[in-house]
Amino acid sequence: MKKSNKAPRERTLSRNNEQGGNWNVVNQTNETFEKYYKAQEIIPEAEWDAFLQAFREPLPTTFRLTSSRPTARALNQHIKDVYVPFLTGIEYEGTKLSPPKPLEWYPNQLAWQLPVPKSALRKQENMRKFQHFLVYETDAGNLSRQEAVSMIPPLLLDVQPGHTALDMCAAPGSKSVQILEALHGHADDAKAGDAKVPQGLLIANDSDAKRCHLLVHQSLHRVPGTGMMVTNHDATQLPSLRLAKDSKTYADKLKFTQDEENRLLKRDKAKLAEEYDGLLFDRILTDVPCSGDGTIRKNLGIWGDWTPGNGIGLHALQLRILLRAIQLLKPGGRLVYSTCSMSPMENEAVVSAALHQCPEMSIVAVPDELPGLIRRPGMTSWKVLDNNLEPAPHPDAPAPADAPEPPSAEDVVPVEQDNDKQREGQHKGKGKANSKPHVKGARKTWSKTLWPAGDEKERGLEHCLRLYPHLQDTGAFFVCVLEKKADAAPAPVADDAAMKDEAKEAPSTAEKRERASSPSRPEGEPEAKKVKQDEPVPELQVESPAPAATAEKAEGKKEHVMGAGRPFNEEPYIYLPGLEDDQVKLIKDFFDISDSFPFNELLVRNAAGAPLRSIYLTSQLTRSLLLSNAYTRMRLISCGVKLFTRQESSKEAASIYRCKWRLNSEGLEVVRPYLGEKRILTVSEETLRQCMEEVSIKLEDLKEEGLEARMRAMEPGSAVLRVQNAKGKDVEVGEDMYLAFWISKSSCNLMVEKVEKSALSLRLYDEDVTPHSKAKQAASSRAASSRGASGAATPAQPVSGTATPAAAAEDSAETKVEATKEAEKEETGEASVEPAATE
Repeated sequence: MKKSNKAPRERTLSRNNEQGGNWNVVNQTNETFEKYYKAQEIIPEAEWDAFLQAFREPLPTTFRLTSSRPTARALNQHIKDVYVPFLTGIEYEGTKLSPPKPLEWYPNQLAWQLPVPKSALRKQENMRKFQHFLVYETDAGNLSRQEAVSMIPPLLLDVQPGHTALDMCAAPGSKSVQILEALHGHADDAKAGDAKVPQGLLIANDSDAKRCHLLVHQSLHRVPGTGMMVTNHDATQLPSLRLAKDSKTYADKLKFTQDEENRLLKRDKAKLAEEYDGLLFDRILTDVPCSGDGTIRKNLGIWGDWTPGNGIGLHALQLRILLRAIQLLKPGGRLVYSTCSMSPMENEAVVSAALHQCPEMSIVAVPDELPGLIRRPGMTSWKVLDNNLEPAPHPDAPAPADAPEPPSAEDVVPVEQDNDKQREGQHKGKGKANSKPHVKGARKTWSKTLWPAGDEKERGLEHCLRLYPHLQDTGAFFVCVLEKKADAAPAPVADDAAMKDEAKEAPSTAEKRERASSPSRPEGEPEAKKVKQDEPVPELQVESPAPAATAEKAEGKKEHVMGAGRPFNEEPYIYLPGLEDDQVKLIKDFFDISDSFPFNELLVRNAAGAPLRSIYLTSQLTRSLLLSNAYTRMRLISCGVKLFTRQESSKEAASIYRCKWRLNSEGLEVVRPYLGEKRILTVSEETLRQCMEEVSIKLEDLKEEGLEARMRAMEPGSAVLRVQNAKGKDVEVGEDMYLAFWISKSSCNLMVEKVEKSALSLRLYDEDVTPHSKAKQAASSRAASSRGASGAATPAQPVSGTATPAAAAEDSAETKVEATKEAEKEETGEASVEPAATE
C-alpha cells in the first residue's frame, strides 16, 4: 500500500464530547472577523469580551410547540409538570445542570430552552430520556427543534387568520410552519377548531426542488393546511399570479391547461386586466440567503472561512429578493427582512437601498412586541471594507493614477473559454459560470448601495433589531419590519410577454447559497460557495413566467415543461367534479360527511384527473389560483391537505370493504368537524393502550366491555378512534384524542405512523410500548449480549424501556427517507400501501 505523505489527523477531545473523540479542535479565533466587527462598532467596547466568548460556547437546545395543534396545551403542561421536576437538581461530571425553561418573550410560553452541553444531553440518564422525548415529538409534528432567534421573524410578521402570506426562501420550513400556525389560529382559541374559520393562503417558495420536497414531507406535515402551497422558483423572479375576478370564470372548470396559459399570454394586457387581478400578499417573509456568521456557535467551520467578502458577494442577491417582495406586497401590508448575519452589508445596507428605491415603504418600530426580548438597535452608519480591511473604492471616486487603460479586444476573455472549475461549480450548485466576459486587469466595481446614503437616521434604521449571543444565550440575527403605505398604488400586474427577454439575463438564486441547503444541515448553516464581489445590482425588475412549452399529449404522462430555464416534471393538479364523482359520493356516504363540506375543492394529482390513489382538499382561494394559472408556470410542488388514501387489500379480503378509502392522519383534523358519529368510535384509555401495544388485535381479544359488539356492528373499513380526556402520567390536564383507525371483519388496528405512536406512548405512559420499539429493544439486547460474550464493553441500557437516542435518531431518519420515497411513488400510483388488518 502506498504511504501517504500527509501528517496523521490529530485525535483530540471535542468540546461537545469531554470523554474524548476523533474531532479536531476548531481554532475559534479569526483575527479578520474580530477586527472587522470592531471597526464596524456593532456593540459597545465594554461588551466585546462577553460577545466574543458567547460565540465560543455551544448553543443551548431550543424547541417550540406547534401552537395550532390540539395537543399543544396538554403537551406544554406535560413538560412543566413532568420533565421540569424530573430534570431539576441533577448533575453531570460535577456540574449542576439546569432544567428546561420557557423563553419568556415567546407568546404563551410555548417555546423552551435547555442550556446544557450536548454531551450531557446524550449521556446523563435523565437528560437522555428527555432527548428521546424531543426526538419522537418532533417526528410526530408536535414540536419543532428550532434556534430561538429563528423564531422571531414569523412572530414579528403578525400573521392573522385569513391573511395571504408568502415565504420567499422557505426551506427547511420551520418559519413556514410558524406562519401556517398563525393562519390557523391558536389552539386555545375556542374558534380554532371551527371548520369555517378562514385559513388564508401561504405560498412557501424555495429555489431548490429537492429542498421543496423535504419541506413538504419533513416540516409542513406538522400543520397541514388547505391553503398551503409549495413552489419552486428563484426568489428574485417569483411570477405574478393572477386571480379571476368573477368566480363564474372557473366555476365549471376542473383544471387550467398549458394551452389556456399560452392563450392568456397572447392577450392584450388591458383586456386581461378586466378579467383578472394580480395576487398581492398581506404578509411576506424574506429570510434571505446570507453568509451565516450569526450561526458560528453551531457552524464552527465559519471561524476559518469567514471573510468580509462573504457578505458583500450576497448583497446584490439579497437586494433583488427584497425588491421583488416589495412588489408583491399589498398596500398596508407588512414585510419582514431577516438574515442570520451580522454584516451591515447584508442587513442595513440592503434595507437602506430598498427604501431609496421604494419610497412607499417604511420601517416599523416594534419596541413593544415580544416583551422580554433583549434587542439592540440597527446601525445608521457603517464602513465598506475589502478582505484586507482596507476601505473599498467608492464607484463615484476617481480611478487611481495607475489604473489600467480600457481593455482592447484581445484582453476580453469570452464566456465560452471560462475555466473548468467554474463550470464544475455551476454543475454542483456551488456557484455559476460568468454571464459576462472577463476583462484582464480591469478595476473591480463595487455597488454604490453598499455605502450609507447619509439619511439612515431619518429613515429609521435604528428601529431594526440586532440580536447577539451574549444577550440571551442565542445565535446572532438581524430583523427588520417594513410596511407599505396603505394608499400606495399597487404594483402593476406583470406584462408577461414583455418580460421574457429580461428573465433570460436574470441570475438564478438556485445557483447561490441558501440556508440549510441539505436535510442534514441545521437551519441557518451555510453551504460552501464561491463569493462574488463585483456583481452589480440591477434596476427593479419583475419576472416573467416560465416560458411556454409543448406539453406531452399522451394521457397518463407528466407534462415535461421547461420553467424558469429548468425542467419541471411534477404531476398536474386536477379537481374532481364534487358529488358527481362516484368515489366522492361513496366517501360522503360511508364517512357520514356533512353537506356543508366543500366537495368541489377536492383534487387529485394525475394526468387522468381520476381518484386513483390519493384525494386532497384545498381552500377556495387556492382553487381560484389553480384555475387561473397553469401549475407548471407556478412551478407547484405541493398543494392542500391529503385527506383520503386508497387502501389496497388482498383479493380474498377485498369483497368485505364497500369503501376502500381511508382517512389520512394529517387530514383528520381538517375533515373531523364535518364527520357524523357513524364512523367515530369512542373507547377508553385502556383500549388505546391495547391498540398501541399490538400491530393488530382480534375483535374477540378486545378487553373493553361491549366494544367487540360495537365494532362488529360497524361496516368494515376506515374509522376514527376517539379517546376523551386522555391524561399522561402525573399530568392534571387531559386532552381529547382522535386517531385514524381500521376495522376489518375480525380484527382492528391503529392507522398511525410509527414515530407518532411512539411519541404518544411516551407522553401517556412514560415508555414506548409499541411493537416497533419492542422489536428494536430485542435486537439491541441480542447485539449487546453478543458483544458481551466476545469481551466487548456492554453499552448502557436505555431508560424506561425506550430505545437509545442514537437509535431513535437513526430510526427517525430512516422513517423520513422511507416516507419521502413512498410519497413520491404514491403520486405516480406505484406505492404499495401496507394492508390493513384483515381476516
